[in-house]
Amino acid sequence: MPRKSFLTACLMIASCAVAVASCETPGATFPPAADLAVQPKPVPPDDVLTSRIAGEQYDNAVEAWGEEGWATVGRLCRFFDEMGMRGLRCPAPTPRPREPG
Repeated sequence: MPRKSFLTACLMIASCAVAVASCETPGATFPPAADLAVQPKPVPPDDVLTSRIAGEQYDNAVEAWGEEGWATVGRLCRFFDEMGMRGLRCPAPTPRPREPG
């Protein structure tokens, strides 16, 4: 009798392994973990109200922060769209600027 229970246990383990392997989404790559990290909004410098250059630099930093945040949302949206989530309208990926050289 011990032999029969051992065989049953082996068959159960094998069937569970097949079931888990069949759940895998082929070719799926997860987005980088950095996409889930909240980036703090840039803090204005003390001279932002008195210096035009400091104000422009702060505006540029806030603009870059916002664009990067929406790019992250787009990447996550496309990931979940590929996974089959319904009701998504994802933006097309933006091409990265080419580096000189």
